[in-house]
This record gives sequence, C-alpha cells and structure tokens, in this order.
Amino acid sequence: MESLKPKLVIVTGLSGSGKSIALRALEDLGYFCIDNLSPTMIIQTLEIMKKSHQKIYKKIAISIDIRSIKMDDDYQKSIATLYAELLRLDFNHTTIFLHSSTKILLSRFNATRRLHPLTNNKVDLRTAILKEAEIMQKLKENSNLIIDTDKLLPLELKKEIASKISIIKNNKDMLIQLQSFGYKNSIPNESDFVFDVRCLKNPFWDKSLRQLSGKDEEVVSFIESDKTSKEMLASIIRFLNKWIPSFRKSDRNYLTISIGCTGGQHRSVYVTEMVSRHFVTKYNILVKHRDMK
Repeated sequence: MESLKPKLVIVTGLSGSGKSIALRALEDLGYFCIDNLSPTMIIQTLEIMKKSHQKIYKKIAISIDIRSIKMDDDYQKSIATLYAELLRLDFNHTTIFLHSSTKILLSRFNATRRLHPLTNNKVDLRTAILKEAEIMQKLKENSNLIIDTDKLLPLELKKEIASKISIIKNNKDMLIQLQSFGYKNSIPNESDFVFDVRCLKNPFWDKSLRQLSGKDEEVVSFIESDKTSKEMLASIIRFLNKWIPSFRKSDRNYLTISIGCTGGQHRSVYVTEMVSRHFVTKYNILVKHRDMK
C-alpha cells in the first residue's frame, strides 16, 4: 500500500548545475513546485501545507540555492533545523543535490554570460564557485541523491530525475545505482562506494576487442579467462552483501556504487553487469555505463 505521508523533494546544488531543469522535471511528474525558498521559509510553508487537506500538496518539490540559503543569518543552523523539522512534520522526503565540476561551471557561466550570485567587483567567478561549494556542503551532506551533471544535457538530466523518482515511487525501496566509469574521465562525484578494477586483464590491448564493450561475449570470455576477475567479483559482491543492508536500515533512499577501469569501456562494464545480475532480484537496481561508447 502506498504511503499516505506527503512527499517532499528538495532540489539543491551549485549555481549552473541544472536545478531549474530538475524542478521542471518534477513538475512534469505531478509535483507542486516552488522555486528558491530559504530553509526557514520551507519549514513555515510546509507547516501551512500540512494543515491543508488539498490533494495538490501531497507531492511537493522545493528548490534551495545559494541566494535563499543566505537569507537566513545562521544558515548552517537553519539547515540542521530544517531536517529535524522534516522528521517532526512526518514528510516522506528526498534531497537531490546537483553537482558540477569547477571547470564545467566556469564554461557554462562564460558561455551564457550569466552572473554568478556570489560574484562582485572583488570576487571573480572561480572564487565565487569555490565559495558556493563550501557554503552548500552542509546541504550536500544531508542529500540522499547526488547527481553529477557534467556530462548531462538538459533532456538527459530530466530523464535521470524522472527515472530515479519513478523507481522509488513504484517500488518503495532503496534504489541502488551501479555505474561503470573510466578513471581518465574522473571519478563520479556522487559515488558512495568506488571499486577500482584496473588490476584485471585489459581487453584494450587486444585489437580485435578494442571496439567492443564489457557486454560483448568475446570481452567477457577474455576477462573471465583470468581467475583474478572471478576473485575480485566475489570480493566486491561479498562486501556489498555485508554493507548494503546497513544503508537500508538507515532509511537511505539511494546508494551509488561506482566501478572504474582506465577508459570505462571493458573491465568496469563487465564487473558492473555481473554485480547487477547478482543483486537485481534483491534490490531496485539501475545500471549506468557513464563512459562506454
């Protein structure tokens, strides 16, 4: 039976990371959306909504950005108070934090010629971005879904939001994202666990396998010909079998497990697929191959 608790999604993150796009995606999913409230104002707004019996307030999405956070004098304290009050008000809540690298944010602001909220005649763009990340850290720590938007186009971000929110809605259980990646393209910022599989035999050096991926039978056979792959796979599964239940008990809605090799094309894809097969009957699994061509 679906929970009768009102649903709240808080959308936050760095300026230029895609919060407006995420909010529109939630609006398309039927959420009543409010843009840019401070933590104190969110509590006041939810108090009013909780007393109302209007159906429109059963699914609410509210965004917080650097401008609204600084409306509160002691914003660190107000953030802590917000999450304590959410428990008291008994909302089924999720916080989505959108992250982008400094390099990408610099590029986006320069391309659009928008002003960063913290820039002025004494603070340049890079300094403003770094300062914002520091201020927003407390919200990031309270987030149960962190999405790295560096490589996501607006439509892809909307689909990412929709898929994760929909899975939680339909299954009412923790969503585990298993993703492969290439270290040469950086470690995914949203990772809860990171496993490095670069020690496995590399199919890249076999020219007949170079253009294939870790999903192809030829690559699977190549990797599995080395017993190290089976040992590593067993170790990863054993570790996750032990610790996933602990995250589940702590009321986490999302868990992101990243598995990396050099390019994100062969070994990490193979291991991610194998781990997914093991857990797919136990948990809600979402598989993503970030760097696979």
